[in-house]
Amino acid sequence: MNESIKINGLKEIDGMKFHDIEGGFGKGKKAMLVKDIASIHGRDTGRINEAINRNKKRFKNNVDIIDFKGSKFAIDLCESGIYTRNSINASSNIYLLSERGYAKLLKILEDDVAWEQYEKLVDGYFNMRAEQPKLSKELQAIFTLDERTIEIDNRVSKLENTMTIDYAQQEELNSLAKRVVVQALGGKDAPAYRELNKKAFSQIWKDYKRVLQVNSYKNTSVKDLEFARKVIIDWKPSRELDLMVKGCNAQIRI
Repeated sequence: MNESIKINGLKEIDGMKFHDIEGGFGKGKKAMLVKDIASIHGRDTGRINEAINRNKKRFKNNVDIIDFKGSKFAIDLCESGIYTRNSINASSNIYLLSERGYAKLLKILEDDVAWEQYEKLVDGYFNMRAEQPKLSKELQAIFTLDERTIEIDNRVSKLENTMTIDYAQQEELNSLAKRVVVQALGGKDAPAYRELNKKAFSQIWKDYKRVLQVNSYKNTSVKDLEFARKVIIDWKPSRELDLMVKGCNAQIRI
């Protein structure tokens, strides 16, 4: 077993069951697996891992978080029955969080009930360690600044998630769609373009709105812009339209 980390078995606090893990972030310091945190809060482990990965810049390695994927400790978790080998292999990350890392995760999840459970764990679990010296004023200031930075990042993330593309980006998507349709119809001089361009443009935007789940390409979210470009570039006409294009162009050549 990893010498710096101890798995002390199962623990239960106020109905919450999890594995008592000590070390990793300092001798005697308590830590929790994201797998257990997900179970406590009724969340999917994979979803929480995704939330962490989207906000990875907020977590400091070996201070807030450790990823044990591919490490010897992952084998220890299997031997302890916490993970199966299949679940280890299927997991992209095996995250362990410190008390501070857990608090950062909750700021991302923004769940009032989760905070209540966290407070119980702070009192009944994380504080069960040797008494540490009080933080200096300098360290307190650093932690305060870090929390404010997280709050600002949260606001920016919310803004990014709700912003739609601007006029220039709308024109970019529109021009991209025109190029794709022209190519699919055989070029602007092709008979199919003259006969079927309206049908093709209608189809590409209908498919686009279905995939992006928007009522207009102009309402595409900024965060989805890269995906939107790919949807347009990868677009192919339906089988029916494709046959019409081939037939139209073939008849004129004959």
